Amino acid sequence: MAKTEPKPQTKSLKLKDVSLKLKDVPPFPALIDSVKRALAHVDEGKYRLRDLALVSVLVFTGCRIGEALRLTKSDIDRKNKVVKIHQLKKKSEFVRIVPVPNELFWNIISRYLERITTDKLFTITYRQAYNIVTKFSLRYLKKRVRPHAFRHAYALQVLKITKDLEIVRRLLGHSDYKHLKYYLDYTQEDLIDELSKALNV
Repeated sequence: MAKTEPKPQTKSLKLKDVSLKLKDVPPFPALIDSVKRALAHVDEGKYRLRDLALVSVLVFTGCRIGEALRLTKSDIDRKNKVVKIHQLKKKSEFVRIVPVPNELFWNIISRYLERITTDKLFTITYRQAYNIVTKFSLRYLKKRVRPHAFRHAYALQVLKITKDLEIVRRLLGHSDYKHLKYYLDYTQEDLIDELSKALNV
């Protein structure tokens, strides 16, 4: 059955009516660069490996803070390079498998796993995790960025590369396209580029 294409959004979209609040989302390449700089600071003893591991999980899997805090060592599959994300859906737990084909991520996570002695990856509170991400953004992105914006940056990057909303839906663990359709407005530039290539043959 063919998918019904969502109605295209325009740049005049009123974000106050949209819960995603995409205007403050940092570009994904900027997040990667910030992770690299933070890793250099870890090596110099100027940044905490645990904090970078948490940020890296959010950046490279697109998971929520609550999902990151539920991760255990068994959820990290270094051999197959996937992370098992546990999410709650109507009081029942659902596990989604998120591939992470990025050596930077596995370098950071492998080093962190070798250092911790607990089964849980992060033995901190939600508030502590939130503060870690906020301080990271202020230090490396030079502005305060809410943690959920990292999830949006991940989703927009995947959509930009794959052009497939279904892939984004599965990776983020959404049951439908209700919120995902708003990402389309922020990939219009790529659509124009693709059309230009297609029509100017």
